[in-house]
Formats: sequence, structure tokens, C-alpha cells
Amino acid sequence: MTAISNFGRNICFRPRRLYAPRSEDEVLQVLNDHRDGTIRVVGAGHSWNPGIESTDALIDMKHICHVHVNGDGTCVAAGAGVRIGALLKHLSRRGLTLPSLGLIDRQTIAGAVATGTHGSGRHSMSHYVEAMRIACYGADGAATVRTVDSGTPLRAARCSVGTLGVVLEVTLPCVPRHYVRERCRWRPGLDAVLEREAEAPLQQFYLMPHAWTYLAHERRVAATNRRAGGAALYRAYWLTFIDVLLHLCVKFCASLMRSRRLVRVLYRGLVPAFIFPRWQVTDRSDRQLLMRHDLFRHLEMEVFVRRVHLHAALALVREVLQAADDEDHELSPAVQSQVDSLGDGAAVDGLRGSYVHHYPICVRRVRPDDTLISMASCHGTEEQDWYAISLITLTEPRDSFLRVAAFLAEAMSSLFGARLHWGKWFPLAAGHVARRYPELVAFREVCDEFDPRGVFRNDFVRRTLFGG
Repeated sequence: MTAISNFGRNICFRPRRLYAPRSEDEVLQVLNDHRDGTIRVVGAGHSWNPGIESTDALIDMKHICHVHVNGDGTCVAAGAGVRIGALLKHLSRRGLTLPSLGLIDRQTIAGAVATGTHGSGRHSMSHYVEAMRIACYGADGAATVRTVDSGTPLRAARCSVGTLGVVLEVTLPCVPRHYVRERCRWRPGLDAVLEREAEAPLQQFYLMPHAWTYLAHERRVAATNRRAGGAALYRAYWLTFIDVLLHLCVKFCASLMRSRRLVRVLYRGLVPAFIFPRWQVTDRSDRQLLMRHDLFRHLEMEVFVRRVHLHAALALVREVLQAADDEDHELSPAVQSQVDSLGDGAAVDGLRGSYVHHYPICVRRVRPDDTLISMASCHGTEEQDWYAISLITLTEPRDSFLRVAAFLAEAMSSLFGARLHWGKWFPLAAGHVARRYPELVAFREVCDEFDPRGVFRNDFVRRTLFGG
């Protein structure tokens, strides 16, 4: 049995059988052979929860990687195993791109869609899915291929965490290739960041630990499709000093030296020296909106809150991290009241002095999705934007980070109705999930239709989505 591990190396398991089919017929054969077992699909492995685990059959769709753009260039049908980076290159040669991009392009298109992958300022990639071809089970229990292109089944398939079947092909709209203008600016507080959204609707921003100031990537679609401001030099600078050197400094301070003092000096003194607020640059969207977030192994949890709760959620994150770093830190009256309302005030005391946070807290705005269970899914007339708050650790062992992150996940779920990213570390159980997704019952009904015997449900899926 081949050992399978994910990008973060926090998930490792041995499936009984590992398949890499080259055709739809081979996929159907696997389904027929394992109709009494468990089947899961692995993409790029860039996830931190046990969603890919299977003690029976695991399917790697890397050979199903075709790309077909329709005649007028309005949509693209991509095989489940095609990497986003490869898809973007194919579209770029025709002057096209995708309407939404995540932070990295190493994921497979099916994996990105299945987990609600998103960028900033637009809907998630799942929202834009127009159709899917899915290998699943018919009413007679035999494997079959269904095309899903409308109604509730499509809304379920757009973000399904792999519970409907094996995705064979995803159809997405194409948009003309465009350019994005970017500028990094320091902001004294959250209000100053949010005031810029109208002028920079694609911005993402960071709450910098220990300095507790905000750094905003102010981004908007450029008026002209041409590079400006030394775009190539900017990419080289960002790759060298941020994607590589900053991460090496974090690893040195937090992992090798394990020094709280050095981590504080890094963010209070060194990081500001490498940010140039006057540098404004314009480049293609598929370059400007991506980062090499995959160069260093890490573990990430991402929490989604509605805009109305963003101030309170970030205040809670900041003060819990401060208390974890400094056992003498006193919570503000507002945050202390929130913690007391959970009936578990002692939990924060148990975290005091146990962990120093060493990575910028990234925040991205996600427009409401037309899905059933993506993190930004909307219900009825609810149209409020969601904000994704990312907590990342580069250190190992990760026990202290996981304790802090688990507390924040449960606290924000209870206090603010927060949802966790389906592709990131996921410490919440079914009770929290059921309360946060009003259309979960409809989603389960679609799952039962496509997979009557629960073949595509592993322990993680049962625990989070089906209450088992």
C-alpha cells in the first residue's frame, strides 16, 4: 500500500488501492469495483484536513487534464486533473483568463472548486461553475456519468467536498485577459482599510502580528491592458524578499531559534523596511493576483465571517494571540465579555504564554456565492459579503498553534456564525456546520441521489456534513 501525504504533512494514510485512470471508462470501472467500499479523490494535496483520506480506494485524476475552449471563447471545459496554472497558460494564449483566482495556481481545477477556493473582491471559483460531468451511482447502484448544469444539483456540485462523486470535467466562463494595478500601503486601522474598497475592490490585507498594524494590497482592474511601473522587477522583488526571504526569516526566528523576541523584532522593525508604499505597478491578473504560497510547508486554518462581524472577529483574534504570546496580557472589556459569554473563560487562561504567532493574518473579501455549502454561500435575500481570515503556522510541532486555532474557530463560530474553509484545517464538528448552513438539508438530499450508499463519504465527511 502506497503512503499518501498532503502538502502540509499533517495528513498521512495508506489506501488499499490507488488508481490513476486515463479515461472516463476506467473511472466508472473503479466505481463499480468499489461500490461496497469507500472512494475519495486526491488532487494536488494542497489541503490540511482529512477530506482525501480513504482506507479503501483513492483516485488521482492527474491524467484527466484536457482543456477545450468553445468557439467564441466564452467558456472552457477542463478535465478534473488539470492544474490551475496550466489552465491559465492555455487561456492566456487565446487572450483569456478565469473570472476569479485563488492565491496559488498549483491546485487542480476540480479540487479548487470542490473546496470553495477564492481570491479577494470577487466570488469564489465555485460560484462561476456552469456545468460538471460527474461519475456517480444510478438508482440501480451501477456507475454512471451525469452532466449537472442547472438547479439545485448544480448548486450542490459547485462546492461538494467530493461527496457527489468523481468530478470528470468542469465548465467555467472565460473573460478577456486583463491587467491589475497594485500598491501596498500601511493603514493604521481596519476602518482605513475598508474605506479603500470602493477604489480598490480587489484588495486583500494583512494584520501584522506584534505591530498590530494593517498592510493593504490595494488592487483594482487597470484602465489599460499594458504593464507599467516595472512589473517584471516588482515580481522579482516580491518573490525574493517576501515569498522567500520573509519566510526564511520567520522560519529562523520561530522554528530554529524559537525566539519570541526575534519574532517581535521581525514584524516591528524589519518587515516595514521591505515595503515600498510609493511603488505602484500594473501587470496581468494571472501574475498579480498569485503568490508562491506553496514554497514553504505550512498549516492553515481559514475562518469566514460576515462583514458586520469583521471588526469584532479581528479584535478577538488579535487579543487571543496577544494573550497566547504574553501571559500577562489583559483582554479588553469587550473581548472579555465575549469570552465570558461562551461559558469557557478558562480556555483562554489555558492558552496564555503557550504560543507566539509568527505569520501575517491575511484577510480577503469574498462576494456571496450561488452554492449550497461554500463558505460564502448565501440564503434567500442575504447578500452580505464575507471576509476570510487566515491563520498560518510555519513551525513544527504544531500543537500550540492548533490549540489556539481550535479555540478561535469554536469561539468565532459561536459568537459570529463563522464558517471554516473546506480545504483548510477543520477542527469543528457537525453541530457547528449544521447551524451555519441553512441549505445543508438540500445538499444532503442531492448527495443521497448521486451516492445512495455513501461510497464517497469518509470519516471527515460524515463527521462534518452528515453528523456521523
